[in-house]
Amino acid sequence: MLWIDPLGLTPLNAPGYNVYGLFHPGAKEPYYIGITNDIARRRAEHIETGRLSPNSRMKPLDSNITYGQARGYEQYYIEKYKTRTGTIGEDISPTNRVNKYNLFYHRRSDIRAQEFKNSYNSKSNGSTGRGCG
Repeated sequence: MLWIDPLGLTPLNAPGYNVYGLFHPGAKEPYYIGITNDIARRRAEHIETGRLSPNSRMKPLDSNITYGQARGYEQYYIEKYKTRTGTIGEDISPTNRVNKYNLFYHRRSDIRAQEFKNSYNSKSNGSTGRGCG
């Protein structure tokens, strides 16, 4: 089951998060971006839903970061690689297994959003992480 944090219950400084990409065979850019605090569990979930096919790969893009950093970095990668092209309301399928939602909206001004924006901005300025490839 997918954990979504609509009430903001996960502390921003919670450690141990990873931002990852799902890649088609031979691809240098991901078709899906996500965050998790358990790579093996999340991989199994993606295989079960069909988002990750047996010949595709799951690769960490940023490892052992905080939840707040992960949310900002995730949104940065979604925008950079233009993976938010999925159709909301349609099941995951070979043609609809990309991101369907933005992880935060830049216009938000609450404290949590500010942390996400700060991390997004640090990633877009190239100050952290390894990137894709």
